[in-house]
Amino acid sequence: MALPKPDPNTTTAIDAVFEKLLADIVSGVHPAGSRLPAERELSRQLGASRPTLREALRRLGEWNLVEPRRGSGVVVRPYRDWSIEVLAAYLRYGKPEQNQPTIGRILIDMLAVRRAMVLEVIKLTTSRIPKGGTAMARAAMARAWSMRDTPSYAREDFEIMRQIAEAARFTPGLWLLNRISKLWIDAASELHFAVRPPDDYVPSHTKFFDLIEAGKHDEAYSHMSEYLDRHDAAMSKVLQVMG
Repeated sequence: MALPKPDPNTTTAIDAVFEKLLADIVSGVHPAGSRLPAERELSRQLGASRPTLREALRRLGEWNLVEPRRGSGVVVRPYRDWSIEVLAAYLRYGKPEQNQPTIGRILIDMLAVRRAMVLEVIKLTTSRIPKGGTAMARAAMARAWSMRDTPSYAREDFEIMRQIAEAARFTPGLWLLNRISKLWIDAASELHFAVRPPDDYVPSHTKFFDLIEAGKHDEAYSHMSEYLDRHDAAMSKVLQVMG
């Protein structure tokens, strides 16, 4: 079925073709190991030019979803080879097979990845933050709390840890957080019903910042570890209903 004409103010033709193929792959319309229709036929089905289709396929290849094979055309790669960037689309379109984790399980595991990353950054950075260096993180916390009932909350909440890494001049950690933050924000957009701050969000973070400023780095780590465990356990209970 041909795609509707993209709105030039919101998306491009390449984006539309990419999203359609992405949805078809993660939902199983094109299962692992299958060959996509030949370029001419796929262009006709999607109502897209061949250059547009090629660029969409290139993007899918960057996410390890497809690969060209000599004599076989473009083939869908196995689920286990996909890149983490597929996560948000999988939450929207995925249909796990019997031997694959449920959407709920994937989301709970994503919480664990986020928690591990955040705590590792805290462990490596708090001793390097200069006096007064938590000011920007405190500002991000205030913005996050003011946006707690909007989709922007997740972005500002993650900005707290980006500011911590930046204050410590921990560039590798900052760049890793950038990668994880996009994944988490994409996931959170699908989880607006579960991603909400606890009532003690502001006092918990304020204590964390105060401990850093006081040079109590181990206590700061332990405090945030306990907060994240408690916070993520509450979200996990909501997500368990998804299987």
